Amino acid sequence: MEIRKLIAPALAVVLLAAVGSGVWYSNTRLHDESATAAAARIEQQKQVTLRGLIGSEKETFFADPRVQKALAAQDITVTVEKAGSRAIASRYDATKFDFGFPSGAPAAAQLKTLAKAPNVFNPFYTPIVLASWRPIAEILVANGIAQKQGDFYYVVDLPGLMAMIEKGTRWKELKASSAFSTSKSLLINSTDVRTSNSAAMYLALASYLANSQQIVQSQEDVDRVMPVVAPLFLRQGFQEQSSAGPFEDYLALGMGKAPLLVAYESQMIEFWLKNPDRLKSDMVLLYPKPTVYSKHVLVPYTPGGARLGAALENDPALRELAHEYGYRTGGDAKGPETWAARGVKVPDVLVDVIDPPSFEWLERMTTGIEARFK
Repeated sequence: MEIRKLIAPALAVVLLAAVGSGVWYSNTRLHDESATAAAARIEQQKQVTLRGLIGSEKETFFADPRVQKALAAQDITVTVEKAGSRAIASRYDATKFDFGFPSGAPAAAQLKTLAKAPNVFNPFYTPIVLASWRPIAEILVANGIAQKQGDFYYVVDLPGLMAMIEKGTRWKELKASSAFSTSKSLLINSTDVRTSNSAAMYLALASYLANSQQIVQSQEDVDRVMPVVAPLFLRQGFQEQSSAGPFEDYLALGMGKAPLLVAYESQMIEFWLKNPDRLKSDMVLLYPKPTVYSKHVLVPYTPGGARLGAALENDPALRELAHEYGYRTGGDAKGPETWAARGVKVPDVLVDVIDPPSFEWLERMTTGIEARFK
């Protein structure tokens, strides 16, 4: 009897210990599984795959394996779809895209409003230039319209050039025009202003001059400049929808196709960096005075889009890669000093720079020209 009295409590202690161990083991296992699941969720949130709408000129940048690797180091994967800046502004859809990345500040401002984005990112920018050829540039020098500044570039008196264009001057009527003595009218070729940002920036410059060197900012201003700026596009004939096509023609067909072509400085810089043997060719840059910067502004629609914008703006490796594509950036090295070390010398700073009109007034001028095309 006494033995039974002693065994019963002992069994109870053993049973309680076993139950306690089971509960402890179960709770520990659940805790470990919960911690693992939480870690997996954090990791899943860290890895982002983003989809965005971009200007066509940035397609090769995002396709570069070095860019993809630099982004992957920050757990970012990007797929892009290209469109004109005007189209990007009109196709805002946060359910399909994580960001919009147009080539101009006016379209980006419109996107920022639509997306209600608290912040935007300005990872790189490039001035509008005229891609041309040395014989053409020297004709302009002989007529007091351009000045040579270095081996690769000239500065062009844009008001003087636009006055000649407005008068309908032909190339053969210019002094010392034997290198290009044609009956072609003096014109600046561009992309289609209805779709392309580079053409929109040309419109910004032309409207500024036509508006007594004031930025267009009212319907009265629009009405004043339209008779001057619309013919600049209507007289060109067929125009490409994006900046890549005309630049390829410039390279392939020479000055006979388009002696003066609206382009991005980045296009010329990128070409020279990739083809250093062409540094001694007749290709030259003409910097219009005044000019306008094309700002590549990333507008995030989602937190992942904001992560990409911050990476492009702040990562030194991505800034260096942007320089490879001819873009100017922030940071200690902005681009020109890097290019100069490789034989491509362009102005470090451009002083005579205007701002484009707001999206509203640029759009009103564009739709006005669009109506005249029809």
